[in-house]
Amino acid sequence: MSSSVSGLFDLLTQKMSYLTQKQAVLAENVANADTPKYKQLELKPFSFGDALKQASVTMAATDPRHILPATMAGANAQTVKSKDTEELPSGNTVDIERQMMEVSKTSVDYQTMTSIYHKMIGLIKISVKGSSA
Repeated sequence: MSSSVSGLFDLLTQKMSYLTQKQAVLAENVANADTPKYKQLELKPFSFGDALKQASVTMAATDPRHILPATMAGANAQTVKSKDTEELPSGNTVDIERQMMEVSKTSVDYQTMTSIYHKMIGLIKISVKGSSA
């Protein structure tokens, strides 16, 4: 397999990992929608340019007993407190409607990446086996 094809698979995998991590952060926000003083979290947006720069960099575990939280697994995108939400009297900043729209959008994005991944696998199978007709 050429390096450009494997590089594309790596980018798709990184994007899928980012989307999985984003779903975990959104789920955490929704789960804490009624928690007083909870501040809504979000991830820095994924960019393919940044993914290319970090393609060969992996996180090193210094101890096998280290456990990563769901918000730090996968693409390891930076989690930050959201700044564009209103604070409720309880101190909570979760906008549940916005979070649910983001969950839906992230799900569609993940399905799109999965579809592209499957199409690429299909094209590779065709190129290896030849025409199926």
